[in-house]
Amino acid sequence: MGNKYLILGLLVILIMQNISAIGITPGRTTIDFEPNLQREIAFTVINSENKDMMVVFMVRGNLSEYITLSQNHAEFTKDEISKSFTYSINLPSKISTPGKHEVEIVALEIPTDTKEKGSFVGATVAVISQLHIYVPYPNKYAEASINILESEDKKIFRIPVINRGKLDIANLRAIIDIYNGLGEKITSLETETETLNSLQMKELAAEWDTNVNPGKYSAIISVIYDNQVITLEKEFKVGEKVLEILEININDFELGGIAKFNALVENKWSEELKDVYLNIIIYNNEGEVMADFNSLNYNIGSQSKSEMIAYWDTVGVEKGTYDGKIFLKYGTESTEKEVQMKITENSIEVIGLTGHVVVKKAGTFNLNNILLILVIFLILVNVVWFVIVKNLLKKKK
Repeated sequence: MGNKYLILGLLVILIMQNISAIGITPGRTTIDFEPNLQREIAFTVINSENKDMMVVFMVRGNLSEYITLSQNHAEFTKDEISKSFTYSINLPSKISTPGKHEVEIVALEIPTDTKEKGSFVGATVAVISQLHIYVPYPNKYAEASINILESEDKKIFRIPVINRGKLDIANLRAIIDIYNGLGEKITSLETETETLNSLQMKELAAEWDTNVNPGKYSAIISVIYDNQVITLEKEFKVGEKVLEILEININDFELGGIAKFNALVENKWSEELKDVYLNIIIYNNEGEVMADFNSLNYNIGSQSKSEMIAYWDTVGVEKGTYDGKIFLKYGTESTEKEVQMKITENSIEVIGLTGHVVVKKAGTFNLNNILLILVIFLILVNVVWFVIVKNLLKKKK
């Protein structure tokens, strides 16, 4: 009886490994406003559960009237892993409000039996591909963010700054004030001074030797550009990390197909962490977001390891080496790794994740599958041995 329950449990685990929701890629597309701009954008819907389904498309957002979908719905069979679609952008000659305008391309999964006379009811799952349209400000206008990276005994502060204005910035620099958990200022750092042209991006950087006690710290960053100031603030930790990405495997990859990122993540905290997800961002050679995709949410037990899976549609991606960031997000916390993705016809190398290159080409097995096969083999051996012993006992009687 015990063997039956054990085998049943393993079958459930095997089934659950293949369960995931409908997906969409890219997660975000970013463009700068141009008068009367016309462009066609492609996106892909992923049938991750390999099932028959109906998907309905819609557009929402304050510029949705300038977006036209190539079709308003699509049907998937269980054999169709993914399908690609397009939408057209036809912008006006002028948009009066400067800044970021968000449009969402929504894909709704609905049961296949709910299509009635052209109307759709019973939507179950929705996924979104974002379109961000940036309208330039009339003067100088900078936007900045802060990324805090770890390298041996250092913290690296990287501050991407984008000039969203029509005028160039002549003097750009940043001052970083670091405070301990008691709110006491312990040091100040300053970056080099740069220039920044209209609609361009540059990254300011500074390093800090972390020869301090482990704990929580905060950084207050003043980004100064031509007598204007942006203030940023971010907490960070010095010492043992809560979550760590041990490795990322990309198996059976072919350029132009769906890349499956298998990340092995370790929870070093003393409690279970819930709703952990992986966020991977890849930039093109102009520093723009080329791909932005997430895994599902996972619960990772105390001091244990878990595999997290994320998908990326590489249609239209060219061979080359691209900068990227890998985030592990849970609650209000986030860990970040700055990496490079070296992409060839049949492999992706994740460079900089753990100080070495993780390479997985087509046809490789991951560790979890090997261990699972070994466990099933041992169970089968145990069952066969049990039957043999039972028959021997019957013969003796």
